[in-house]
Amino acid sequence: MKSSDHPEPPEQGRPAFAGRRLLFFTLGLAILLGGLELLVRRNIPLFEGASHRMLAKVAMFGEQRRVDFLFFGTSRTQDGISPPLVSRHLAELSPEFKGAAGFNAASTGSNYEDLMTVAPRYFQRPGLRAVIIELSVPHLSNQPSLSPAIATHSQTEEDRLTRAVNHVAFVRYRTAFLTDNLGRLPALLFFSSRLSGYETRGSEQIASFLGREEPAPAGFAATVWQPEIISPPNKPTPLEADLEAAAAKITVLAKAYTERKIRVVFSVPPLTARHQPAPERDRLRPLFAEVARRTGCEVWDFAAQPRPDEFFKDSSHLSRKVGRAHWSYALAHQLARETGKR
Repeated sequence: MKSSDHPEPPEQGRPAFAGRRLLFFTLGLAILLGGLELLVRRNIPLFEGASHRMLAKVAMFGEQRRVDFLFFGTSRTQDGISPPLVSRHLAELSPEFKGAAGFNAASTGSNYEDLMTVAPRYFQRPGLRAVIIELSVPHLSNQPSLSPAIATHSQTEEDRLTRAVNHVAFVRYRTAFLTDNLGRLPALLFFSSRLSGYETRGSEQIASFLGREEPAPAGFAATVWQPEIISPPNKPTPLEADLEAAAAKITVLAKAYTERKIRVVFSVPPLTARHQPAPERDRLRPLFAEVARRTGCEVWDFAAQPRPDEFFKDSSHLSRKVGRAHWSYALAHQLARETGKR
């Protein structure tokens, strides 16, 4: 049979079919990008928050209906404090705190420079009564990773093009879609208003979203969890050069809040006896006293006396199921005491 017996289909229909496919593809892409742009524009703080651990906490904080007290610090504080447990126990200890709510703004890699950068996002919130700031070796040694926004007036074509493209929201916040940051988006978009900041695991986020309460600590003993309280001394404490620089930074951070009538307290997280070296128990103690003097704020030193290993998952991080509940109750006791002094 000759090939001529089966003629080829007419060619004139193919360009029209290809044109329709291109049109549908273009329309679909436009709808997809338009939807993405609308989603980002309606949730700009959350997409901005997905780009950095500390900004994620700022974004969650902005979704809270009420925040009376904040906890700042590294992973030691993030893993170790449950604001709902602090609030529940505070209400039992002091009627003044009935209905009070807290938020855990601590994060891995936190440092005093970055806390100063984000401070205006926190202290402008009405109703904020107190902040508890971690004093520890990690908090002193972590390097800043947030850059304060600086207005520039570049004249190059590349800079002008960058500013123009950044008017598109999903381009401006494109870092939220990077692999390392993308995992933060679901919690920020769907759960953030119901989270208290300490929930770093999906199971904890779902439990908080569903309103499941953490159990109270079994056999809590306030005497076991009593910190050494360092009140502001009358005389200056000489400091080594690096500690002097640290004291200056911490003082600036504290005054950003105290000048706005927000109470500031410093907290040294608990440690086990096997945590070595432990500068919090020796070299940093002059810093604690001098920070207290310069800021006029107490330091609650939970590291001065070792705590039993049963409360810890390692030598410096409290366990989620046991240690976190006990330290949360201990902090509630100290907050109630602070309130009674005024």
